[in-house]
Amino acid sequence: MGCAGAIAAVATGLTLAASEPVVIGTDAPFPAYTHVDAAGVITGFERDLMDEVCTRAVLDCRWTLANFDQLIPGVMAGEFDIVLGGMAVTEDRRRLVDFTLTYHQTDPKEWYIGRPGAPEPAQALTAVQSGTVHEAHLSDQGYRHLSFSTEPEVLEALRLGRVDLALGPFQTRSDIADFVRAQGLEFLYSDLLLDDGVGMAVCKGNTDLLTKLNAALAAMLADGTIATMERRWF
Repeated sequence: MGCAGAIAAVATGLTLAASEPVVIGTDAPFPAYTHVDAAGVITGFERDLMDEVCTRAVLDCRWTLANFDQLIPGVMAGEFDIVLGGMAVTEDRRRLVDFTLTYHQTDPKEWYIGRPGAPEPAQALTAVQSGTVHEAHLSDQGYRHLSFSTEPEVLEALRLGRVDLALGPFQTRSDIADFVRAQGLEFLYSDLLLDDGVGMAVCKGNTDLLTKLNAALAAMLADGTIATMERRWF
């Protein structure tokens, strides 16, 4: 159900085969949204949520991993049908893709980590993952930064002293707590990064798929399924 194919089918009055696989793209080093467990399986809140959506919408869903900065370009190009992974809904992103109903709200406060005495963000060189709202924030503020494709690269740049600070979704992340402690890092500064919640994205114009996703999500919000999943993972 590639994007271009789905739009062309609608335009010509055709119906896509129900058995055609739906490819879901995600970046999965991001508990509790998505991560790869010890058995090599993508798991987390959005894995549970998406599996239930696929069941309710009768979609044959296939998962694939990609770096976060490849997700929106990939869905725009038809490489993925759906992308997710703690993806904040913003006006900039809405200009590129269509979002589903939001199904989780985030804390707008995001933190810079660094060693004690590191300069404030306006004077610092900050590491950030490319394609994220954190990168967009640094660009909007005019702050000096280095962008990396993956979060581990961001943290390694900080560890090696290539940058003064790192900005990312770190505060609630138990998976990086040991790294922060071992490196003598602290949560030094914070900024507010406002968004409209977390959603999944499809290519603009793929209304058939978007309608199916929204119908499943609306039912899951109404019957408490998503609230139950949130209590499990957050």
